[in-house]
Formats: sequence, structure tokens, C-alpha cells
Amino acid sequence: MLRRFALPFLLLMMVSVLPALAGENKGATFTLDCTGFTGTAGEIMLNRDNTGAGREAFIVSATDGAGKTIYAPVTDQFFVGGTISWVDGGRIGWTSAPEFNPLTLRIVSRAGNEQGESLILLATGECANLPHVSAMPDEFFRVEEGRLVAPNGASAPAGTTSQTVPLNTAPPRPTNPDAVSQVLAGYLLVNTDNLSIRTGPAPSFTLVAVVDGGTELIPLGRTADFTWWYVQAGDVVGWATAEFLLARGDLRAVPVVPERGQVAPPTFITFSETVLFSGPGDQTLPFCTLPANVEYLVVGRDARSDWFEIQATCDNAVVDGWVFNEQGALRNPAGSFIEVTTGG
Repeated sequence: MLRRFALPFLLLMMVSVLPALAGENKGATFTLDCTGFTGTAGEIMLNRDNTGAGREAFIVSATDGAGKTIYAPVTDQFFVGGTISWVDGGRIGWTSAPEFNPLTLRIVSRAGNEQGESLILLATGECANLPHVSAMPDEFFRVEEGRLVAPNGASAPAGTTSQTVPLNTAPPRPTNPDAVSQVLAGYLLVNTDNLSIRTGPAPSFTLVAVVDGGTELIPLGRTADFTWWYVQAGDVVGWATAEFLLARGDLRAVPVVPERGQVAPPTFITFSETVLFSGPGDQTLPFCTLPANVEYLVVGRDARSDWFEIQATCDNAVVDGWVFNEQGALRNPAGSFIEVTTGG
């Protein structure tokens, strides 16, 4: 029996392993039904020190389809290098009766010692006598038959996102109601500060919003390999990387959605006040002086990329002019080809 852990079917044995990044599921499986759960096979290896004391702390909990806690979270810890295995047939009852399917059991490695929370295992099951929570509430976007359907009934092809944030504009910071986790079969929890929401599933796509850590995102779709999620936050729809999201509940019904994003164009950001010239050289006619810390669209370059041609506003008129590369920084996350627009 695992000390201080009220699960009589758990056995611990120490093995010689090197510490790794997080607790690792080594074939552990469970069955979940109307009255409780059973460990059936496999083990979990404890291999990260999230306590600062050479131990890995973890939490076992379970919820029903409406997000109700049906197995009150139980926390324990053991030495890094240990494994947890299950005696076949050992059974634990729910601490509260489930009301909706699906039933979800989670084993999570706790945050601590400068490490974030990490999901080790997620198992699901159903109770034949309970209804299934699956319908998206009317106030949320939803994906149906390849279409993104808004709460007002308007629709667009699935994969359509909110508009790109214009250059030099603060991105919106949308939030969702606190009740998201209570009304959906599954949701996504933001596990970092300032998570970017983009028009497509890659950092090369343009930005539509930024969300704070702890935000509960509504899953509308995903990529085939589960590396990016198509999500809703407030009235914003876009893509978020799975790297900084924690999956909660049952996400099996979330469909694969095609990308329709806008690739971020190359831009140039000024480090300080910078003279905009009419050509690629400081001997050409100056148009105006540009302010510091402003981002401009790049439309060309010289052959050596010493000078970049950008779009800027001088004296209330939009002009194409040239800046020296050492006066700022080129941003080109998509690696787009920048055409040589002069023979210089």
C-alpha cells in the first residue's frame, strides 16, 4: 500500500532510473463505471522532482461529463525513480455519484520546484444509466458539418478565425465565463502567461488575440496530430498550441479542422528614431524620421539585405521608403521570401 494514499490497490517499488522531465505512463490502464474505477494493468514511473526534495508529487481525481468532482482529489508523493503499479481487480468507489457521461479519471504531476503541472494519465468511461453531455451551449461557437457556426446562426468554413491584429495595435485579451468547465464535456486550460491565439496552427500565422494563464478555452477543432487546437475565447476564434494547454474532460468528439490562416508577413521594428530614405543609402533624399519601437511592413530589400524597403506614413501620406538594417530588427516568422526591389 502506498503510504498516505487512500488507494489500497496501489503498490510502490523503487527501481534504478535516471530523473526525467515528468511522470510517465508505462502502460497503466483503468476501467470506469457507474460506481467507481479499477486499475487493470501497467504502471506509472515517477521521474521528476517537483517538490525540491527528490520526490514527485501527484494528484488523482475524477469528474463526470458536467465537470462535477466524483472522486475528490487525493494527493501523494514518492521518491523519484519509483513506480506505481496496480493489483489487478483492486477497486475504488466514487466519493460522489456521477450525473452525466463521460466519466474521466486524471493522474496529474503537480506544479512545483519551477515546473508546471503535467498530465500523466487520462482515462475515460461511461455509465449506461446516465445521459451524455455533448451539445455545445447556444452561446458558444460550434463546428457542424464542416462549418463554423456562430451563436447568432451565421456560419463560415471550419478553420475560419477572427481577424488579424493590425500592426502596432495591442491584441485583445478575451476571457470565457467561469462556467465553461461545468457545461462542456471537455475544455482546455491555459498553462502559461500570454498565450498567443493565431489564424493558423503554427507560429508563422498572424496573431488574433492573447489569453492569460488559467483561461478555460472552448475546443472547437484540432489538427490531426493534436499539436494545435482550434478554440474560442470570448468572441475570438483562433488556433492555440497544445504545448501550453492542459486537456480536461472528454475531447474525443472534437473534429479535425483545416487551416485557413494568414501567414505573418515580414516586418521591421525600429530600435530608435530612424530616418526613412527615398532609396537604399543615406545619401538619398530623406522622407521623414520614424519613431522608435514601431513595426512596419517590409515590401523589399537590396541585394545584400543591408537596406529594407518598408511602408510607413510620413506627413499623413503612406510612402515606401528605405531603412538601414542596423536601425532595427527584421521579423519574418514564416521565412517568407523578400524580393530585391533595387539593383543596389
